[in-house]
Amino acid sequence: MLRSLVFSQAARRSLCCAPGIHQGLPPLAGCRSLQRGCGGFSRTLATMGKKVGTHNGSFHCDEALGCFMIRLTDKFADAEIVRTRDQKVLETLDAVLDVGGVYDPATDRYDHHQRGFDQNFGHGYVTKLSSAGLVYKHYGKEIVAKELGLSEDHPDVQRVFLAVYKSFMEAIDGVDNGINLYDTDKLPRYANETHLSARVGKLNPDWMDEQTPEAEEEAFRKAMKLTGSEFLESVRYYARSWLPARSIVAECIANRKEADSSGEILVLKRNCPWKGHLAELEKELKIDPTIKYVLYEVLHLLLVVL
Repeated sequence: MLRSLVFSQAARRSLCCAPGIHQGLPPLAGCRSLQRGCGGFSRTLATMGKKVGTHNGSFHCDEALGCFMIRLTDKFADAEIVRTRDQKVLETLDAVLDVGGVYDPATDRYDHHQRGFDQNFGHGYVTKLSSAGLVYKHYGKEIVAKELGLSEDHPDVQRVFLAVYKSFMEAIDGVDNGINLYDTDKLPRYANETHLSARVGKLNPDWMDEQTPEAEEEAFRKAMKLTGSEFLESVRYYARSWLPARSIVAECIANRKEADSSGEILVLKRNCPWKGHLAELEKELKIDPTIKYVLYEVLHLLLVVL
């Protein structure tokens, strides 16, 4: 069965209201019964906008997030989300995620279930990608560049692009592909059902609830909203908090011998996210001997971090 989603203007505002990427989520259009409630504007977008397909039925974190992210791009900003497994319908769509058995970025096909698929993010990462990881691999820089207000080839865009994959996206890829967090056959000491992928799974209609297409589509909308909001929170943390700290760390490294002539003690002017920047800058600047201590002030107490 072919299904599509539609968001009202109110739903659009609830999903995307912060600066930087606010233009990325126009209303969705499609389902006739919902279309009537949204008026002619939705019907116009259904005619003019592109269509992104994913499968119907039970959903996971990766396709919900993939659908959210791809609609943040210029190419698919007006995209209608079409949920179906009908191959003939999928072939007519502008992009297809998590279904169809094809990975081909040239035609915007981003499935990862087909035999022989072994794509990873690159940059030293080996975790097999999910549909969300594929979308991020090919469109993540554009999304990050919009948030930073920089060109895609700017070094800061690359830094945030990689940081968001490491801290947010890779876990979604790993969970969806059934990859254990640790290389061990031992059972975990406790269950963790609070991570994003688990919470998205719980949004699927319960088996005891009435099983209707409308309930399924409403649940998928909620999944897109949940995954999208947490994705944007991650991007904005790295863009607005983590990245500015790099210049602070770099300046303190340059002046480190003012605190101690050995150059092995770094005194930060203020507490900030410094660990990743320090490791990266030590390599870039070929610092030898390496920094052994980092001092920074917290609550007016001087702390020493080994």
